[in-house]
Amino acid sequence: MTWLLNRNVVLTISMDQVFENDARFTAVNYTTRNTFKWEFTVRNVTRNDSGEITCDVQNIQSVKALLSVQESGSLSIMDGNVTVRHGDQAVFICVALGWFPEPQVFWSIDGIIANSGNYNTTVETNGTKLDSTSTLKVAATDTAEVQCLAKVAAMKAPKMSSVFLIVDETNQDPDRTVLIAVTVAFSLAALLVLVIIGVVFYCKRKRAKKSTYQENVTSRIQSSEESGKDNPVYIIDGYTSHHNSPRATDSYQIPNNSQTTSGQPKDVKIFRGTPTAKCRHATIV
Repeated sequence: MTWLLNRNVVLTISMDQVFENDARFTAVNYTTRNTFKWEFTVRNVTRNDSGEITCDVQNIQSVKALLSVQESGSLSIMDGNVTVRHGDQAVFICVALGWFPEPQVFWSIDGIIANSGNYNTTVETNGTKLDSTSTLKVAATDTAEVQCLAKVAAMKAPKMSSVFLIVDETNQDPDRTVLIAVTVAFSLAALLVLVIIGVVFYCKRKRAKKSTYQENVTSRIQSSEESGKDNPVYIIDGYTSHHNSPRATDSYQIPNNSQTTSGQPKDVKIFRGTPTAKCRHATIV
């Protein structure tokens, strides 16, 4: 039996003896009474070992298989833990360096696989290897563990890098509902005060107008009464009486009804008293 890698003989088995051309290639005998069986092992494989492996039995029968060597590189989340305010967006960047072929990169939050729509991944060639960068964006609602995972098909379990999303509750904005309610309450109170001030001002103005009207009416009544008084200056048969005159105050004369033939009064009666007393003046012819 001969084992070949990419058509190069690397191990030969003859009469249950193993002849190794390279210490990295070994074989183990699992033959039973009914089955001829050998296990071929390659240690410390490299990318150069990728290719076709052939098991040839005395040039009578040969079986072939394909060996694909994959490499897992490093994996890390940049900048470590992220602290943001509640409701803000948190951004995480995961870098996978030196992988082959391109690794499958995905995220989980508190053990739950993240929606692929929340992250995107780009790949760059680095020599014979590949580097991947994945960016996750998530809204901060609760503190949680964030994990970046990467794997290739040959790996039984993915590599993982973990950090924490920390939500800072102390910087959380106040409830806008309470703020709106307080604003509305103050606005209504201010409006009520303005209405009360307006009503008071209106009542005072109306009262002032009413008072002015009453004063005008009273003034007109007083003026009317004063204009209806007797004139303190009057004339009785040629004699003038003045209210402030001493003669008027002391006495006034009224001619007697008896007249002479010449029309002059025969005698004059003198009266004392208030000059404003009303008298009727009559002339007899």
